[in-house]
Amino acid sequence: MTVSDRRREISDLLLQKGKVKVGDLARRFQVSTETIRKDLLELEAQGFIKKNKGSAEVLVETSASAYSRKSEKFIETKKKIAREAARLIPSHSVIFIDAGSTNYQLARQLIMRKDIIVVTNFTPIAELMNANEIKVILIGGEIRQVSGATTGMLAAYCIDHVHADLAFLGTSGFLDSSGPCVENFPEADVKRRMLQNAAKSYVLADSSKASTKAIVKYAEWSEITGLLTDDQLDCRVMESLEKEVNVITVNTEEKE
Repeated sequence: MTVSDRRREISDLLLQKGKVKVGDLARRFQVSTETIRKDLLELEAQGFIKKNKGSAEVLVETSASAYSRKSEKFIETKKKIAREAARLIPSHSVIFIDAGSTNYQLARQLIMRKDIIVVTNFTPIAELMNANEIKVILIGGEIRQVSGATTGMLAAYCIDHVHADLAFLGTSGFLDSSGPCVENFPEADVKRRMLQNAAKSYVLADSSKASTKAIVKYAEWSEITGLLTDDQLDCRVMESLEKEVNVITVNTEEKE
């Protein structure tokens, strides 16, 4: 594990737990406590944490850290999908990141990427990027109560005036559909516009989404560059999807 990877994971743990002990981190990463102290000093210099004697804590409670703790369903699978997605992002990219728990995990993978510009309609992602000094553009609009995503005419206007290299999109499910779906038309419109204004687009979805139905389809699979999912997808579903879209799977059995 590289130094930057270790510091990113330390940041992830702090976002989840709020506070961690130096000794616990040293044991987790199998390094000396002095090495961990150096990591924490660097993160403190970035303004992300406050280092105390023997521990460290997040400077402020944000909706990003709160959202992180609330979105634990299939969390390990989502993290693996997010790591794979992060590998697809070249240096100096402009990227759309849609709302949703797997996309939030992707954002967490990018907190050391000072070379990118993130454009998002999800406040927790915007706060996370801003806290880590990643250039971020928060799309305006009406915030939907259930999903926390911004939608509407202002969101559409903002997206239509950005050209991105990649778009990372979420889905509520795609059972019995020829493309990714969501629960309502306003969010479908945002996703559709992100797709249209990006050179490449990827849907991030754990395998449970294949057995979940949502009512509004925002794209055909053939319009999507790739689907990132996990290896628990039903074989027949996988065969059907591979005829329409490039499917990239992560190994759920692989140890961290």
